[in-house]
Parts: sequence; structure tokens; C-alpha cells
Amino acid sequence: MGQKKYDSGKIKRAVAVLLEYPEGLWLRRLAGEAQIPLATLHRYVEGFLAPFVENVGAKNEKGHFFGVRVVRLKAGVRKRLLEGVALDKLLKEGDVVASQFD
Repeated sequence: MGQKKYDSGKIKRAVAVLLEYPEGLWLRRLAGEAQIPLATLHRYVEGFLAPFVENVGAKNEKGHFFGVRVVRLKAGVRKRLLEGVALDKLLKEGDVVASQFD
């Protein structure tokens, strides 16, 4: 099986929308505003963007979200982006940067 590929344009759109809503958005609304298919955005939030976002919502006994799910940028990640740090730089630094802002 090949390596998962992520569309940087979609990631940037999702992060741009999340920057507008510090309290977070429902996953479905985020998908609509960022113009990203819901399934794609879900995969990004669970995978590539996981170190940068917080998920709030109900989980079942297996730990999977169901019903309403709110996604927001971690406070430290949001702060760095508002300070002018380029998204590309944060994404390249990945888990190391995001773990500092939990």
C-alpha cells in the first residue's frame, strides 16, 4: 500500500478557516467552509493535522467520535500562526512543534 498523500491546498484552507473560529467548528461546517469533502477532512484531522488540532465531542466505547464533533486549533499553534509563523514551517516541524502546545 502506498504512502498517504495530503493536498497542501486543502490543509491550508482548513487551517485558514480554523483561524477564523478560535472556539472551533463542527467538522461538517468546517468541511463546508473550507470546501473540502467531509471524508477527506475527517482523514486529515485524524492523520496529518492531528498534532495541531483538538477534537471535542462524544466518543463511543471504542473511542470513536459520533454525533457532534468540534475541531479547533491548539492554542499554541493558533498563537504561532497569528504571530506570523508560516503554516508551512509549522507543518514541516510537525509533532515536535505541536507537542509543545498541548
